[in-house]
Amino acid sequence: MVDKITFMETLHSVQEIAKASPVPLTKEEIRSYFQDMDLSEEQQEMIYQFLLTPQEEALENEDDNEQTDSQAEAKSYKRARSKSAAKPADTSQNPHFQMYLKEISAVAILTKEQQTVLYCKLLSGEETAIEEISHQWLKKIIKIAGEFVTPRVFLEDLVQEGNIALLLGLGQLLGKASEYGTDNADVLDDAQRKRLEKRLERFVREGMEHYRQELEGEADSENTILAKVSLIHEARKALAEENGTDPTVQELCEYTRIPQEEIVDILDLHEKARKE
Repeated sequence: MVDKITFMETLHSVQEIAKASPVPLTKEEIRSYFQDMDLSEEQQEMIYQFLLTPQEEALENEDDNEQTDSQAEAKSYKRARSKSAAKPADTSQNPHFQMYLKEISAVAILTKEQQTVLYCKLLSGEETAIEEISHQWLKKIIKIAGEFVTPRVFLEDLVQEGNIALLLGLGQLLGKASEYGTDNADVLDDAQRKRLEKRLERFVREGMEHYRQELEGEADSENTILAKVSLIHEARKALAEENGTDPTVQELCEYTRIPQEEIVDILDLHEKARKE
């Protein structure tokens, strides 16, 4: 069963990316954003039509066409976003950002094996790997940045912050093979690779979150924390009812999309507060 909150958040993120992209997203690109969700062919087709149809034309035609429940829900969500969270400026109109998107669309994505070789080079201390890996992460960073967009925080600025955070993170991992349980930097198994990639993603997310908090102020930061606490609380209840047991941190992470480290910290604080 697809989690509605996660689905709508992902849909909005991809919509922002589609608006900023100088060329329409392909179905394969759109599918990649929802690959972790068990969507039917009908639901996937609805997503394609929603994202690929120009927004102005979609708004004109929606009232004249009969809609499915899923399409009506997407329409309601879209209108709510346009009223309450419309951005004061359209980043897709920035010619420099358009050029940037066009350039990275031409970057060839290496195979998993080829990327693993680059990670091995990084862990062995080869500085040339930093630039090569950062190129492979350009599209990932745009995808992550879409999750942090707000009325005051633009996609292009988040992408820049994410790229900087990634470079800093890669610098920290340079020559650190021992941190991944191997003395031989030429060997990196699938689990170690995934662990490294999650750490790099955490660097990126932390950089974007820090930037967003700086723009939106301390009050918004506190609201974000409270929202996460509330989301984790509701997730624990929902998963406990569904599975009959208290959920693991991994399950909470998959359900809420909050990094495991944050969930652990929040749960620890909650436990300390309960005991006091």
